[in-house]
This record gives sequence, structure tokens and C-alpha cells, in this order.
Amino acid sequence: MNDITSIILKIVIGVLFAIITRYLVPYLKTLRDDARWKRLIDMVETAVLAAEQTMKDPKSGPEKKKEVLKFVSDWFNKQGINVTPEELDKLIEAAVKKMKDDEITKVPQSVINVS
Repeated sequence: MNDITSIILKIVIGVLFAIITRYLVPYLKTLRDDARWKRLIDMVETAVLAAEQTMKDPKSGPEKKKEVLKFVSDWFNKQGINVTPEELDKLIEAAVKKMKDDEITKVPQSVINVS
């Protein structure tokens, strides 16, 4: 009886290990990758907002982008994060669009306090 219980227990543990390896590990990797991309996006958005705040000249769009690109690239390199120039360009453009969309949806306080 002990031998049968031992064999069944080994089979159950093997099946559980296979299920964990097959489904749980990839799921956890996906969560980690999602968190990594969220962190990258947050960093790029912060850099875009900082450039917008510190570089007030409205005609300095390319200069702002160049500054954000340099800052974010340096930060990614220090963190050991590999991002292609195309991915980085897309992240910056998305952050700029989000910033502009957020500005459009803001209602000025003067409009709210109309008497």
C-alpha cells in the first residue's frame, strides 16, 4: 500500500510541476514584462513632461525630443535596459501625444468658476 501511495504521490507532484512549468511560469514572466514596460513608459512620460516644463520655447520641439532621447537613453543604459531606437521613438511620441491629449481634456479653472 505504501508503494502505491508513493507512486501516486510522485505522479501527482510530476503533473503539478508540469502544469506550473507550462502555465504559471510564462504567466509570471508576462506580468514581469508588463511591469517593465509600464516602468519604461512612466520614465519616458516623466522625461517628456520635464522637457516641456523646462524648455519653454514653443518652436523647440526637435530640441525637446533630442533632450528626452538623450536623458531616457542614458537612464535605460544605466539600468541595463535594451530598447531599440524605434521603440524609444514610439515611446516618446506616445508620451507626447498623451501629454497633449491630457492638456486638451483639462478644463481651465476660469471656465469652471464662471459666475
